Order: sequence, then structure tokens, then C-alpha cells
Amino acid sequence: MKRLLFLLMIVIITLVACSENSEEEEDQVERVTPVETGEVTTGDLAMERNFYGRTMPNQTTPVIPSVAGEIDELEVENGDKVEEDDKIATISSPQGNITVEASAEGVISQLEAKEGSMVSNQDPLATIIDLEQLTVQLQVPDVQLDLFEKGKEVTLLLQSAEEETKEAEIEYVADSADETGLFPIDLSFDNESTDYKAGVIATVLLEDTVIEDSLLIPTAALVEENEDTYVYVVDEDTANKVEVSVQATQSEVTAIEAELNEGDQIITSGQLTLVDGSKISVVEED
Repeated sequence: MKRLLFLLMIVIITLVACSENSEEEEDQVERVTPVETGEVTTGDLAMERNFYGRTMPNQTTPVIPSVAGEIDELEVENGDKVEEDDKIATISSPQGNITVEASAEGVISQLEAKEGSMVSNQDPLATIIDLEQLTVQLQVPDVQLDLFEKGKEVTLLLQSAEEETKEAEIEYVADSADETGLFPIDLSFDNESTDYKAGVIATVLLEDTVIEDSLLIPTAALVEENEDTYVYVVDEDTANKVEVSVQATQSEVTAIEAELNEGDQIITSGQLTLVDGSKISVVEED
């Protein structure tokens, strides 16, 4: 009787274990991973390069009195706009009263003298700066000189412009480096309607083509394991693992070499728990 009970218990334990294994295997077979996907495309991978400089007046004209003497009348202040031939000051001198006129149109700057001050005919009384056309000066290394070509239009972002961009033209590209080992570049843009100040930090935005005619994928699709990099390609309800070679990468897009075709769907989210041949369910993005 005891032996019969012992055998019965063994049978029951075996059946329970088989049932649990069967359920685990069934769960493993039926496990489906929800994923999101992106598309393989072809084209050039371009990176945005940023170069920094400051705005400067396109033209600066010194105001130098023809004679030395004492300022009898001063008609302008720093920041005043003047037209050519506008009266700036009257100087009392041994030759009589001399009128100092603006020799160019612009804005008065660097005026330090006051009425009663003595001025010479060697040093500028003030400076007239032309702000209707502003220049941006850059310094770039030789390896990036090919991005700059005289006459080329580039995009300019000014720090004070609240994300508003301007188009600037490259006017000068140096043939030799300066004492810093960099090459000076001058750009200019029309400031007549925008009225930006000189001395403002400016960012020049340029696109640099890093890789031409390559397979492009969302960077989020990449999976790295040890020294290998791969992606998962959607094949109906299955994920197939494909090894890739990264040529260049950005935050959003990566250029690769792989046995993939334009239009292939690759997994961009949910792939970290997958293995080759895993069952998947593609979730549409909102």
C-alpha cells in the first residue's frame, strides 16, 4: 500500500512538472515584443558646422579736424546718425572758426571730446561707422577652408536676434594663415532693415557633407554588443538581426554599410530585448 502511494505521488509530481514546463514553453513561443520602426533611406549625410565671430562695421571713417584748436560748438553725441556733410563741430583756431563736417553717412562713435576741449589735426575727433552693412569675421583651420567660397551665401544667426537667421555673403577668404595658424574669413550682410549693433556674437551655420550616397538609418536603431553593431530588420512578424558597419553618425541619422535595401523597416524601439528570430508586433507611432 505504501509503495502504491509512493508511485502515485511520483506520477503526480511528474505530471505537474511536465505541465509547468509545457506552460513555460508555450509562453516562450507565444511571447511577442511590441516595437516601433523606422525606414532605411539613401542619400548624403550632412553635418551642421558652427563657426563663431562678431559683427563689425563694414566701413569706419575717422573724423579728423583740418586744424588744431578748441571746440567752440559740438553738434553731435555718440550714437547720433549723420548724413554726409552734416555739421559735427566748430573749432576756434588761429585761422579762425573752422567747421568740421561728416565725410560719410553713418553713426557717431568714439567721441570723447566736449565743448571747450582742445583737439589736434592728427588724431580723430570721432569715428563714423556704417551699420547699414555689417561684416562678420571668422577664423577657420585649413581642413575646413573648402566649406568657404567667395560669393557663397551662408546662414547667419545673431545672438540678439531671438533665433531669427540672416543670409550673409562670403566676401573674403584668406590665402594664408595669420599668426594663430588660422585663416581669416569675412562675410557681410545687409543691416539696413534690421539695425543690429556692431560687436554682437554671430554664428555661421554651414552644412558639411560627410558621406555621399549612403544607406541612412535612424540612429536609435543601432544596437551595440561587445565590438559588434547591428540592427533588427522587420520580416512580417519576425525580427532578423543584421550586422552593420557605421560610417558616420549624428544624433538622429547614421550612415552605414550593410546588407539592407532602401525601404527596409528596421526596429528603433524595443529592440534591446530581442534576439534573432524574435516574434514582434509593430506599434504605430501617434
